[in-house]
Amino acid sequence: MIRWFLLAGQLAAWGTASAQECGLCHRREAEAAKSSPMSHALQPARESDFLKNNPDLGFRSGNFVYSVRSEGDQIIYSVTDGTTSMNAPIEWAFGAGIVGQTYLYRRGGAWYEASASFYPEAKGLDWTPGHAGRPHRNLEEAAGRKIDPEEVRRCFGCHSTGAIWGPASGPEALTAGVQCIQCHVGADRHAAAVKRGDAAGAALPKLAARETEELGNLCSKCHPSWADIATNGPRGTGNVRFQFYRLTNSRCYDAADTRIACIACHDPHGGLSEDSSTYDSKCRQCHPGVDTRAKTCPVSKGDCIACHMPKVEVPGLHYQFTDHWIRAAKPGDTYPN
Repeated sequence: MIRWFLLAGQLAAWGTASAQECGLCHRREAEAAKSSPMSHALQPARESDFLKNNPDLGFRSGNFVYSVRSEGDQIIYSVTDGTTSMNAPIEWAFGAGIVGQTYLYRRGGAWYEASASFYPEAKGLDWTPGHAGRPHRNLEEAAGRKIDPEEVRRCFGCHSTGAIWGPASGPEALTAGVQCIQCHVGADRHAAAVKRGDAAGAALPKLAARETEELGNLCSKCHPSWADIATNGPRGTGNVRFQFYRLTNSRCYDAADTRIACIACHDPHGGLSEDSSTYDSKCRQCHPGVDTRAKTCPVSKGDCIACHMPKVEVPGLHYQFTDHWIRAAKPGDTYPN
């Protein structure tokens, strides 16, 4: 009880629920979150490590030359056709950069998605997804895609926390990145109850106790759901990026079985393991080796996802995505939509 009131005293010095506050009790999760891709889903452009470490980037497509360069305390995005140029300071960098990082700039009070994104695997700029096939009839079209206010809200809504919107098209205030309160609805009330020393009132529902479909619906607030992709696409290898859609198409998917929920394999508070063998223990939750419900694999006893969740490269994205449509994938098989 003494410790509880000491925590309450520390929390009283801070504002609403933050990762720092949550870390007083949830140290492991808060420490892991520091390097989590979700925590770095959005950054002011001048704070992007990719842009700091690559102060002069460029690429050419047809008559247009694109560049992203540091000028004082600003990051300037520039496009030229050799005769005229368009220049604008980049305000926000979207994405932690596992696959790539995309940039937003403003012109005439409107937001634009830059046509050039940074790809770590390519160590440079290339087309932002969807921009290579867009019309480039003039400099403004070539430079970027105008984003309507509703999409702006969705972009910041998923990549930041606690955005405050005024009459202007952009947020007046926000916390960059996905913080605790985005998934743990009621975390602000939880923190307030802790400040009061109200242990009973501070209780929050455990997300791990939810069924698979419920967790999927929570993740689908930002990661498109099965229905989103089934209805609107994309078709072909482009949909390998939408993990929940792919997962729900698996024969073994069960809406109530938590062994196949997103968080059964991935710690949402931390980074993503790139070692495929680390997922073997997750596979064995359903395939222990001798099971009347599941066949024993005749090929290997480890590195399961190498065959059953193959890597798929989306053209232009310089990255191999793990296909979450679990199956016995064989070389030469047609990509399942």
